[in-house]
Amino acid sequence: MARLILKDKDNTFKKSLKEHRESLNNNPNAYTADLERCERTLFIRDGRTKQRKDPSISNLTESRLIKLNKTYLSKQLIKLLFKAQNNKPFFHIEQSTLPMCWNAPKDWNKDYIKYEWGHLYSHNQLSDNYTETFANVCLQSARCNQHIQTSMDIDELLIYGGELSQVIQRNLENREKLFSSQEWVDTVGQLQTLNETFHR
Repeated sequence: MARLILKDKDNTFKKSLKEHRESLNNNPNAYTADLERCERTLFIRDGRTKQRKDPSISNLTESRLIKLNKTYLSKQLIKLLFKAQNNKPFFHIEQSTLPMCWNAPKDWNKDYIKYEWGHLYSHNQLSDNYTETFANVCLQSARCNQHIQTSMDIDELLIYGGELSQVIQRNLENREKLFSSQEWVDTVGQLQTLNETFHR
């Protein structure tokens, strides 16, 4: 059977999902290549809430951190959050020949995960546990965010059981330890102190 050939917006040939997953699998930096961009998106306002990832840094921007030579703080915050999810997309399952996390179709030509900021307690549901804070955000692949969590609260996903439930529980336990650690308190504290030096 002939294979359907699709082209991307830039006129390059679009990979199939399997080819995309294979390229992720063959790239040792597939899960870390996009972290630098995540450091910048940390300060972008959410289109729905008009807030940044946490109101305690509402006055901070990437340019202000650059000017103050404090970009290492955003780098450190991303590093800590990422480490708490085992340095992989939040719902990453190890027991698979090919990655179970992947990009949106428009990014299948990339050999690395292009992360999205996911909310453990959904913005769309606005449940009692929803907050627009660092404690509620994680780094997810598009497949994780749009096809696995699909605007559900993290507790609801535990019903699926199996490997997915184990990964969620492990990551939540790691995050609980992180948020009580001195390293986290110091990093967030420094960002909050900088935030207070700026006024709207």
